Amino acid sequence: MRFKSLCKAAAAVTLAAAMITASGCNNEKNDNTAEITVGPGDTLAEMTIQIGEETGKIRFKLFPEVAPKGVDNFVKLAQSGYYDGKTIHRVIKDFMIQGGSLRGNGTGGTTADKTEIPRETNNRMRAYYGALGYAEGSDGINSQFFIVNNKTPFDIAKTAANISSDLEEYKDRLKEEDKKTYTDYLSKLNSVPDDVKAKYLSSGGAFSIDGKYTIFGQAIEGLDFLDKISTVEVSSGNSIDDEAGIASKPAVSIIIKKIEIATIPTITETEATTTTRKSIRPSATTPAPSDTTTAETPAPDNTTAAETTAQ
Repeated sequence: MRFKSLCKAAAAVTLAAAMITASGCNNEKNDNTAEITVGPGDTLAEMTIQIGEETGKIRFKLFPEVAPKGVDNFVKLAQSGYYDGKTIHRVIKDFMIQGGSLRGNGTGGTTADKTEIPRETNNRMRAYYGALGYAEGSDGINSQFFIVNNKTPFDIAKTAANISSDLEEYKDRLKEEDKKTYTDYLSKLNSVPDDVKAKYLSSGGAFSIDGKYTIFGQAIEGLDFLDKISTVEVSSGNSIDDEAGIASKPAVSIIIKKIEIATIPTITETEATTTTRKSIRPSATTPAPSDTTTAETPAPDNTTAAETTAQ
């Protein structure tokens, strides 16, 4: 069954099971902190990726309600065929994978309309395991994206307690700048809502980049294939990570074959009723090259005192 046909089937199943209308399906769940649901009106992206001779798919729900410009850019680039044949050039286990650069080495890229896209952050869109976000370079957002691949549970409450205890014990020996760094991080941890804490504890993610990058989608299928990508052999070769002593260049080619976009059809209340009744009957352009700027996500800082303690 093709991707778009699957979306139509999903709409019918959703309506038959829940008897809902399109206008009311997503009003209170337009973020990736709440339980991820898929229904009429939702936009999905299916990313087909090839690792060597093996091909797999990762499907995402996109969130135009919280990142309208970011989603619009991604959708337009995908529909134009820009991503077809591009690579996943950066893989860091327990952090993220990154792809979509123009030249396949982390350099170059463009927005769909060749206009600047602002960073769109939201305290409900977090860098959980499977989150889809934009990498950024000196020129901001372009075509490069990352997918968080860390599913190690992160206990925010325990981390905050450990930092608070350490600050109290070592406050007289810490330099002022170090004390401020830990105090600021503690404030960030303590400001996290309870449901976000619960989701990081159950799902994992990259809390260190929360609020710093646009998160505009969440993986809903194919996480096993994301895990497979995350375990490929890597070596040096990506300049930003080489400087930090991190190997991140895949030893095998990882090709984005295509990214398909589909919107689950909206159905009127009358059509929904008809669908439900029937269900219970027995049945016999690719953008031009831009520049050489390297887009990047920050190097993983899992070695900070805060996150090391948590793990």
